[in-house]
This record gives sequence, structure tokens and C-alpha cells, in this order.
Amino acid sequence: MSADHTFGLGLIGCGAFGEFCLNAFRKLPGVRIAAVADVVKDAADRLADTFGVPGHYNPAELICRDDVDLVHIATPPSSHRSLVLRAAEEGKHVLCEKPLAMDTAEADKMLAAVREAGTICPVNFVLRHNAVTSAVKSAIDSGALGQVLSARLTNCASDSFLPPGHWFWDKEASGGIFVEHGVHFFDLYRYWLGPGEVTSANTLTRKGAGQALRQASGQEDRVQCTVVHDLKSEIPDSRSPIDNRQSTPKGLPPRTSAIVSHYHGFDQPRMLDRTDHRLVCELGDLRVEGWIPLTVRVDAVVDDAGAERLAACFPGAEVETVETYSGDAGRLSSRGRERVLTKRIRLDWTPNADKQAVYADSVRALLADQLAYLRDPSHDRVITEANGREAVAMAERAVTLATP
Repeated sequence: MSADHTFGLGLIGCGAFGEFCLNAFRKLPGVRIAAVADVVKDAADRLADTFGVPGHYNPAELICRDDVDLVHIATPPSSHRSLVLRAAEEGKHVLCEKPLAMDTAEADKMLAAVREAGTICPVNFVLRHNAVTSAVKSAIDSGALGQVLSARLTNCASDSFLPPGHWFWDKEASGGIFVEHGVHFFDLYRYWLGPGEVTSANTLTRKGAGQALRQASGQEDRVQCTVVHDLKSEIPDSRSPIDNRQSTPKGLPPRTSAIVSHYHGFDQPRMLDRTDHRLVCELGDLRVEGWIPLTVRVDAVVDDAGAERLAACFPGAEVETVETYSGDAGRLSSRGRERVLTKRIRLDWTPNADKQAVYADSVRALLADQLAYLRDPSHDRVITEANGREAVAMAERAVTLATP
């Protein structure tokens, strides 16, 4: 495909998020919004008018259009399988909203069809195209904080726009919270920490008195699971016998597993929708705030070289030296290793506080990365079809473990 090819993009699913994505995509060079489709006539008509493109009420009609090269699927999870298979039949590329599929059996069938067609079908995992999450990965990989030992994700989501009849609560349509929502964070922690295995899981269903709660009875609104990750690779050994980098002393295993807890609750008022991560490392911790991550705080004890490595990961960050250590005060043992530490620091970094702008930039960057691959197959994509499949596998495992 030529480097100057303009891709015709068709959207299936004309809700608020689909509209948000189209507004982001139309600012991307080499992309033309070609058509929209939704089984709800008013939704399709509204976006067709907004973007000045044809609107369809049957998604198959959009997929078959000659001017559509890539189909963005932004519909409930239970519809993804049929839409991806139809797109593959027509030789159309797909950008699929999470999750890729309801389970791994579906995912495998879909990806087999995509491979046969020679097309692509990545999932829109925007958290891999975010400055904060990328900087956190750089900090982990730098070894300045030692190894990651544990982490906790607390996702307090709003249900203000999810009435009892919404498809989100219907597990036949959504797959439940682990599948519909949790896959974003299974993928994020794979990005940060490498492959993980779900070892336990629990779910809770809301119950109570009163008409509203009686109608809501049976809604699975809180889920939790534990995942054990093995770090992808060792940090290069130190040239010094005493150093804060991830060297591997004799007699100790080359990696430390990290225990990660995922909690998702869809039970908050709109104003209290919030998400945070805390990653506990050998020499401090990283705290990330925001469903779309906007800020990170580091609290750590380091030597001068470690402080420099952290500053390089978070350019322009505010850094406060809380304490300094000299001589024997900074020479101590922790986790079975002798260390020399010179200071305790707090680092705060917010590269961009505008959530909507950061979100739009991430969506655009993800699509640009995929189009770069279509223009040049030697391009190494940040997100491939395997990411979507692996996240579904972890969600499926969580659902299985949580089932009585």
C-alpha cells in the first residue's frame, strides 16, 4: 500500500464514544471518515449529519462499501464476533473496541479469519499510547526503584448512566465486568510487568430493598481478582557490586514475581468516577491517577544515579528531596541485598492535565500506529491482535475462578 494512501474509515456504533473517536480520527492525516452505521436509526442519522457522510442502519452495508478500508467497531461485545468475521470476508481491516471477543474460543475463530484474509484486527487499548503509562514502564525498566513487588488497581467507576436495563449489566451481551472492562487493565499490567496468571477472583451482586434496588437485583457490580506477573526480562547487571539497579546477586532468582490486585466497582455517582494504581517496588512506589492516566507520583529512596534515571523517565517533573543520607546512614540491607542510598525523593509529574485532550491524542496515536503498519509491514506495532486475545484469556480465567 502506498505511503500516501488515504484510508476510508467506517464507524459501526454511533454512540457518544464512537463520535468521540471520529472527532479524533478526522484530525489524523491520511484518514477520511467514509460512513457510519447503527441499528438505531436516530443514532446513525445524527452522526451521518454531524460528519456529512452516509448513514446505514445495517452494519453489513457499511462493511461492503468500496470506500471503506477500515471498520471501527464500537458496539456491545456480543456483536464483535459477527462483525469481525463479516469484515474479514470483505477484506476490510478492523479496529475493535474492547473486548475483542466474549471468550477465547470466539477470539481464536475471529483471528483465524483475519489471518486468512490478510487483514488486521487490533483492540483499541489506548492505555498503551499514554505518556504517563509509558513513563511508568520506563521507570520500572530502568531498575531505579528495584523490582516491582506488588500493585493494586482500584477502579471506582460510575453507574450513573447505566440503568438496570442497560446492556452492560446483561452478561450475555457484555460478558460482565472482567470481560467488558477489565481487559483494559489486564493488558496494561502485561505492558508494565509481563505475562500474568489470574490466581483468584471474586464477584459481588448488588442486593437490597426498595423499588430501584429490586429492579437492579442480579447486577454484578463489583469484581476483584489477583494476578501474579513475572517480569519480562532482567535489568542489566550493575558494574558496581553495590547498586540500585536490578542486578541478580548469586544465589538469588533472576526475577521476582509481582502480585497485582484488580478491583472494579460500577457503583459510584458520576462525580466520583476515579481510578488509581499503586505499584510497590523494592525502593519505593509509583502512584498513578486517572482512568486515562494523567499524573504519577514517585516516593523512593535512591542513590544519585537512581535519581538521575528517574528524572530522565519523567522529564520536567517536580522533584523534592525529603531526606539525604551520608556515610553509614545510607548503607543498609533490604530484601537480602546491601545497598548504598543517598536520598529520599518525591517526584510529581503531570505532562497534560486535560483528560479529553490526552484521551483523543491516545486514540489518534493508536490508529496512526496501525496505519503505519499497513503502509509498511516492517513497522513494529505497539498493539497487535495477540494483545486482545491475551486480555480476553485473562478475563475468561477470572470469570471461571469467580464462578461458584
